[in-house]
Amino acid sequence: MISQQVIDKIFDVAPIEEVVGEFVTLKRAGANYKGLCPFHDDKSPSMSVSPSKGIFKCFSCGEGGNIFQFIMQHEGLSYPLAIKFLAEKYNIEIEEGQIDVDELKEEARVKEGVYACLEFAKNHFYERLNSSQDGKVIYKPYLTERGINQQTIDEFHIGFSGTQRDHLLHEGIKNGYTSQQLYDAGLVKKINDDQGIIESNLRATFLDRMVFPIFSVSGKVLGFGGRIIKKDTKAPKYLNSPETVVYEKRKELYGLSVCKQSIRKNDAVFLVEGYMDVVSLHQSGVDNVVAASGTAFTEEQARLIKRFTHNVTMLFDGDEAGVNASLKHIQTLLAADINVQVVLFPAEEDPDSFIQKRGSTAFNQYVSDTSKNFVELIQAVKLAKNPSDPIQKAEAARLVAENIAALPDPLKRAAFITETSNNLDIPERIIIAEVNKFRVNNRKLKDREERRVQHENKSAIPEGPPPGFEYQPGYKQSNSPDLADHKNYQEEELLKTLILHADKEFSEEMTVAEFIFNEFEEEQIWPISKDLRQIFRDAYAHLKEHKVLNELYFIRNAKSSKIAAEVLSVRHNLSKGWEDNYEKFVKSDQENYKSHVIDNLNYLKLKHIDLLMKENQEKLKIAESDEDIMVLQQIHDNLLKIRRKITDQSGTVIS
Repeated sequence: MISQQVIDKIFDVAPIEEVVGEFVTLKRAGANYKGLCPFHDDKSPSMSVSPSKGIFKCFSCGEGGNIFQFIMQHEGLSYPLAIKFLAEKYNIEIEEGQIDVDELKEEARVKEGVYACLEFAKNHFYERLNSSQDGKVIYKPYLTERGINQQTIDEFHIGFSGTQRDHLLHEGIKNGYTSQQLYDAGLVKKINDDQGIIESNLRATFLDRMVFPIFSVSGKVLGFGGRIIKKDTKAPKYLNSPETVVYEKRKELYGLSVCKQSIRKNDAVFLVEGYMDVVSLHQSGVDNVVAASGTAFTEEQARLIKRFTHNVTMLFDGDEAGVNASLKHIQTLLAADINVQVVLFPAEEDPDSFIQKRGSTAFNQYVSDTSKNFVELIQAVKLAKNPSDPIQKAEAARLVAENIAALPDPLKRAAFITETSNNLDIPERIIIAEVNKFRVNNRKLKDREERRVQHENKSAIPEGPPPGFEYQPGYKQSNSPDLADHKNYQEEELLKTLILHADKEFSEEMTVAEFIFNEFEEEQIWPISKDLRQIFRDAYAHLKEHKVLNELYFIRNAKSSKIAAEVLSVRHNLSKGWEDNYEKFVKSDQENYKSHVIDNLNYLKLKHIDLLMKENQEKLKIAESDEDIMVLQQIHDNLLKIRRKITDQSGTVIS
């Protein structure tokens, strides 16, 4: 187990606004920060981050918790690996053996092995660029000729794959990695699919290529892009790592880990086609730039950009392929409510070659002079040969309408409809009708996809227990649900009250926490819900060790941090006017917490009594002797009296 001292140290040195701010652009909102939630398609900032409490909470999708919950959710890590992730980031040492292997799920163990292999490969490729014969004679000079200096090579960790098909495999095994791990990381591939993952059946994925590591937002190596520089080959110019447990092409952007701070600062990003464009522009001072990692631009990538800025300028080659690529990307960005400009470079030029030849000043001036919105771009492309051609004009209008239809903001749609009408001399009502056609069709397609997903999810739910399932000895199936399976509303409310008021005075002799736990022990009414019961028991053990029990404990506790974030994150406060006018109807939680404790403890008592009564009734059904029946009936009567007494005193009813 990782010691609590290590966990507390991470909490002390890792401000939550800094941890979350690595992945999301946060803006100050009073004492807290707000930003777009990375865990759903957030249209407007619905995630709040509280530095004082050390929690985050999304008021739209419900995700929340402390720094570890955020990293677990964002990076897909187990709790121990999230701790390790932040410990490494903040240079906090975790001693060997402090992470129990049994704590790590199989998927997490696989991921950890893959990440380690990828980090090894990054260093291996970098070393080969600087030390191997081909690296020094061919690939390093190639970068120099392209104007890339050593500082930039180091910053982006550019490397050389080597030419031997088994060199990386042997080096990886020599460094303690298995063939399976190297294969899972996408660093080697099978020669023969019919054979297993054995050394003799594996070869390097990247051969004789310049290698560009692809990093996550947090700076972890996810995969690689390989570029061939030799012209006398039929191999594809670019080759990317295959999809793995850590790498999904559609969700990543090349250069974002290096350029994210500049993107935030400029509130804008340049989107380019290739790795070299990113590297070259960054070196020349244009460092708010990313590329789509060798894949068609996706909704996930658009949402990733949106977390840092709402303004994108696409920089594409001016040839037919570049134009077509830009047109494909535009609609995806517009649908994410991102402002889009497009710059097309002259024939035989790309952003890399342009900035290398003319410098950053000329580059910035060219971008400023030639950038177009999508309406202007489509008009320029479709009407380039004959601006007055009615057929071409109609095609241009239809394409513009299709893109306008993707915009979620009605005001933006109206503005672009007016611009299109003026530019193409087509009545607005015609453009509106065409836009509406596309919007209706888009809605139908979306509804169809949602129904398909729902059908798949429904079909995936098995009826009854899974194959091979065996009930535990003594388990009796019932047609009616047990009380323990009901919603645990009052139990949750009691926990919320404990989180908010644990260290407050309940009486002269004891705090709220002491009173609750005293009742639990004396009456043996610990919560029935297994998860909630464990949270309460952990808190009780903490208190018995003479430690302070307050909201900070619940925030930092792995099991309770999510519900603590929910309780402690208040989206709206009552206005002063409301309080003044309706004071008699509104009592603050501060005034009510004692009654909340009593009410919810009574509920727990009733819940336990009902379970005892149910068990007693089952025994009555099978009782044979008159003596047993009399005893069981007496127990029933006594339980009923206790139940009536509690309900008469408090008015509590179990539904």
